[in-house]
Amino acid sequence: MFNARHIHKVWLVIVFLFLYCRAYCCPPLADTLRQDIFERVQNVPQANRTDSASSLYKRTFRHADETTAMTNLDRLNTIALTLNDKVLQCAIFNMRADYYSVNRGYNPLSTGYYKKAIEFAADNNLILEHGVYLNNMGRYLFIYKQYALACQYFLQSQEKFREIGFSNVPDMYSYLSQFADLYYRLGDFDNAKTNLVEALNYVARNNRDRINILNTIGLIYRNYKQFPIALNYFNRSLQLAVTNKDTVWIGITKGNIGSVYFLQGNYQKAGPYIKTDYTTSLKYGEPINGALALLRLIKINIDTKKYYTAYRQLDTVQLLIKNTPEDVLGLLANYSDLKSQLDEQTGHLKQSLAGRKLYEFYKDSILKRDNNTAVERVKLRYEIDQRINQQNRFESNEKIHRLELSAGIAMLILLMVISMLVYNRQRLKSKKDKELLIAEKEVVDERLKNAGIALHRFTENLRQKNALIENFKNEVDRLDKQSVIRKNAGNLESLLQAHIMTDDNWNDFKKLFSKVYPGFFVTLSKYHPHLSSTDTRILALIKLGLKNTEMANMLGITVEGIKKAKQRLRKKIDIQTINEIENSTFEG
Repeated sequence: MFNARHIHKVWLVIVFLFLYCRAYCCPPLADTLRQDIFERVQNVPQANRTDSASSLYKRTFRHADETTAMTNLDRLNTIALTLNDKVLQCAIFNMRADYYSVNRGYNPLSTGYYKKAIEFAADNNLILEHGVYLNNMGRYLFIYKQYALACQYFLQSQEKFREIGFSNVPDMYSYLSQFADLYYRLGDFDNAKTNLVEALNYVARNNRDRINILNTIGLIYRNYKQFPIALNYFNRSLQLAVTNKDTVWIGITKGNIGSVYFLQGNYQKAGPYIKTDYTTSLKYGEPINGALALLRLIKINIDTKKYYTAYRQLDTVQLLIKNTPEDVLGLLANYSDLKSQLDEQTGHLKQSLAGRKLYEFYKDSILKRDNNTAVERVKLRYEIDQRINQQNRFESNEKIHRLELSAGIAMLILLMVISMLVYNRQRLKSKKDKELLIAEKEVVDERLKNAGIALHRFTENLRQKNALIENFKNEVDRLDKQSVIRKNAGNLESLLQAHIMTDDNWNDFKKLFSKVYPGFFVTLSKYHPHLSSTDTRILALIKLGLKNTEMANMLGITVEGIKKAKQRLRKKIDIQTINEIENSTFEG
């Protein structure tokens, strides 16, 4: 029969065989899972794809060996290229940088990959990602105490976020609090507070972040020794921690409340808060914070003459800060100072003097460290000023550009207004000129009409005279035939001569004729200067369409004389027929 011992041996053999087969016969399950881990990313909506991939990377490959991590990130990059997902491609550079930072600390590979993420975002116009990866580079440099360089990236990051609008940047509170950490670390509490107060305007990813911000603002006011305001922020932080049942932060905020009362010398109120801070720190593995709380309790015990308890607590402080990698110069100086005070009050003067020397040594070390910090703070201030000046110059140039643009637009509008006014003036002038021309034309037309009427009347008058003359001629002929007394015939002849067109009548006729046919006589004189006065008169009468008889009577010549005169005119001016003479235009 098998007893418990045999059964135990059998189970050991089974377990060994399973592990052997697992190791040499089958590929590791974890490796199989890792090979396909990023395949599921393809099915995630693009808006959530990068966050999903980053979460998988941190859970699975952040602490894996380099070959496994980089091989799987290469697979993820292939997926990103297939999907043409630029945001995911950019994030992969950030994951590689994060991997080397976590596993190698400050190193050129991380620096190079962070820069590639920034450049890729800029080249592909990914404004949000550009700001995020500038911030990530700043945080990386800040962690490894490259403060001045970190500040440059933080400032550039904030410029990008400001361009987008802080309210449009996810986790903006986180970026502001990170920037505040840099200022706080370098003792620039004003800028730290400004960024933290701004961060409170945005929703935190979790309540613990908001508790931390409120607590840090309280610490800043405590450093200012503005204790009432500091207590207000610590109490707000404590209230939020209690609401969320966050025991770690309950202990921390109570310790900070106790520290305010401690600094005010109110040990009675300070004691319970500091004790809670101490026990909570030990419970959650925070030796540095526990040592700080315990040093405050030691000071209270020295001042209240509880020397034995103070000595035991000093020994505990030594154990808490022993082999601690963090900077504990402040704790060591505080420890040495309290140890010297305690030895002095208990009569151990030699030990007190040694403690005092050790305290001075630590103080000098802190001074050197603070001097280095001050140098970094100056560098930081210089970087900030340079960035602000650059921003101001940019804004100034933008303002000048906007003013120039506005002036150009105003000038263009002014020119358009002037052009419209000139155009309207010209249009009105043109309209007025047109109206004036129309009025003048009407006057000219009226004058021409009147002149035509006058010429017609004059011509009719001549015709009437011609008829009368014709009657006189007929009467003369009749008298001649009847041998009437010559005296009466002579009177008729004189009357006949009186109705012949005289020079005066001709001048009156010519004036009227020129109004109706302006330029007629000038053109005749210009092109036919050899014409006689009689020729000119005959042409004018032809223009009026008078008959040969009428013309003969008006000019005091016979009809045959008129006909011969016309024949001569045809030769002189090269016009072959009477119709041509009548229809010829002699106007200028």
